[in-house]
Order: sequence, then C-alpha cells, then structure tokens
Amino acid sequence: MTTTSRTILFAGGGSGGHIFPNLAVLERLREAEPGGAGGPGVSAHFLVSQRPLDEHILAKEGQPFTALPALPLVFRPKALLRFYQAYKQSEQAALELIARTNASAMVATGGYVSGPAVSAAHKAQIPVALLNLDAVPGRANRFLANKATEVFTVYSTDQLRRAQQIGMPLRRSAIGKVGVEKARWDLGLRPDLETILVFAGSQGATSINQMMMELFTRAQHRQAVSNWQVIHLTGPGEQAVVQRAYEQAGVRARVEAFCNQMGLVWSAATVAISRAGAGSVAEAWANAVPTIFMPYPYHKDEHQRFNAEPIVNAGAALLHHDLIDPIENVNQIAGPLKALMSNEHRLSKMRAQLSDSRPPDGAAVVADWLTTMTGVGLGRKMGG
Repeated sequence: MTTTSRTILFAGGGSGGHIFPNLAVLERLREAEPGGAGGPGVSAHFLVSQRPLDEHILAKEGQPFTALPALPLVFRPKALLRFYQAYKQSEQAALELIARTNASAMVATGGYVSGPAVSAAHKAQIPVALLNLDAVPGRANRFLANKATEVFTVYSTDQLRRAQQIGMPLRRSAIGKVGVEKARWDLGLRPDLETILVFAGSQGATSINQMMMELFTRAQHRQAVSNWQVIHLTGPGEQAVVQRAYEQAGVRARVEAFCNQMGLVWSAATVAISRAGAGSVAEAWANAVPTIFMPYPYHKDEHQRFNAEPIVNAGAALLHHDLIDPIENVNQIAGPLKALMSNEHRLSKMRAQLSDSRPPDGAAVVADWLTTMTGVGLGRKMGG
C-alpha cells in the first residue's frame, strides 16, 4: 500500500560512520518542524547493509530501515558476479521502497550501500544529496557524484566537481553538553581522575585493543596511569577479554563495546586514542579532546590518515601508524602518550586550537537543502 506521507530516505551502512551522519541530518530536520521534533512533517526510512551493527544502531534509535543485500566491490570473477547480482537486487528493493513510501528525497553517505540506492533514486527522479565524508573520496562516491542532485563534502577535494564543503554532520548526542566531572560521574567513573578514552570505532579495532592490553602488562605503564582511569570502547566481540586484561593489570577502567552517548564520553576524556574515521576525527575536534589517531592500516588510499591531517598539521592532535603488532604499537605509542598526559600546558594549547578551528554544523546545511527541495521542516529559517 502506497502512503501519502512525505518520506526522506537515508542511504549508507556497514559502519556507524555511514549511519550517524544521516541520523544527524534527520535530527536537524526534525528540529526545524513546526511544533518541534517528532512532528508529522518528516518521515524517514534508512537503507543500510545486512551487517548486524546497522540493525543494532537503528533499533536503538527507533528508526525504520531496510537492509539491502548490497556487497562491497571486489575485483575477482566470482565476486564481481555476486556484486552485480546484489547490486541489481538492492536497486530493485530501493525502487520499490521509493514507490511504497512516496519518498521525496534521498541523502546518501557513500559506500557500497549507497550505490544501488542512489541509482534507484536517480531512476525515480527524486532529488539526491551525496555526502562525501572522507578526505579521499571512495570509488562509490566518485561514481555517484554524477547522479546526485547536490554533492556535499567534509574535506576539500578536486575529485568531486561542484561539491560544497561543509562540516561533518554530527548528532547532538556526540557533542558534550556537561562539565567533565559530571560526565565522568554519569559514566560511573571517578569524577576527580583524569581519563584516557580509547575509541576503537563502531566496528572495533583489534590491534588497538591488543595494544592497550599489552601496554598495561608493563609495570612502568601501569604506574603512569595510577592516578588516571580509562574508558575503552572496543567495538563488538572483544569487550570481555579487554575488561579482564584491565582487571588483571589493576587499572581502573570502564569497558564497553559501544556507546550511544559519545558526547558524554568525549566530555569525560582528558586525552584519547582513536581510529581516524571521519566521524571520530570530527567528534574529537568538536569536543576539543587532544587525540592520538591511529588510522586503519589496511586502506590502500590511506584516507583515515588524510582525515586526521588537518588537525594534526595544526598541532592539535598526534598521528601514528598502526603497526598492527601489539608490542611494536606499545613501543611507539607509550612515550607520546605519557608525554601528553604529563604536560598540561601542551594539552591546554591543543584544546584551544581545536576549539578555535572547529568546522560549522554540516547537518544543518544538509537539512536546509532538504527543506528547500521538499518543503518539509519549514519551521527554521534557512541556514539556522
């Protein structure tokens, strides 16, 4: 049965980094509705991957979604055939969803889920906004840019013609609103202790998790954090083993697989160790937390390294390659981490640099574009 309500489709999945920016745009769009958030003007539906993480995120958010059978592109004969079949199935499912929901626009954050979704929107002749989130546009985004009505990019790039540069769309919950002591208290941490945040990303980072477990097998490093505490977000599957390692080392730590209140976590942090996904970099920047970034080591284009470079080059963050081996990682990270923890003057300068240079709200820009294209969310002046 076809509905008459106006629906915005949000495409992108496979990681939190593709889903959370879409949630941020929807959040701003609903804030602009007459009568406030949750009003009747905006209906949303998400097109995501079949990875369990996508369902986990959207179920917690209470958002309707369709998991497409889309697959990443792999250049092997049998894999190419599977990719093509999954692409066509996903495109057809997206076309049927557009018709069923009477969709009026789509926002896509790139990646393999966005490919068939944007292709379907293009065929259905509904407006499409493509959000390029990384410093190096991926293959999908370069291909989809010609099918999009509008292209937004978080990083300046000459690979996407006519792209408008914006800040990273961040959810309100990713930006801290409370003081550091209250944030720690709310997280069950000691309010009076400086805090290291270890953020392995929504999909996890085994090498970072193993590095932290190795770090605290060494007495001198345990001593260095005797008056500190750790909040460690491991990603799925490794929470229990990391928790045991901290307990055995006698290090104060709260270990979680995942957190929906990243603003609270960033507010609690004195320093951080993190992957350099575009969302992680943007959150560290928005919350002014001095961070050691360890980019994902297996991307051929090294886009995570390029994501972090703007604030690294400004002296507001550090960048170290993930050497994968936990012992080698400890040997390279322990010194810089200890130096950062013990130098309040340097930390203050880095916080000030982050605060002074943080980008504007990209979610509001995309929401305003949707308002112009569809007429939903007319309660806010353009650019507000």
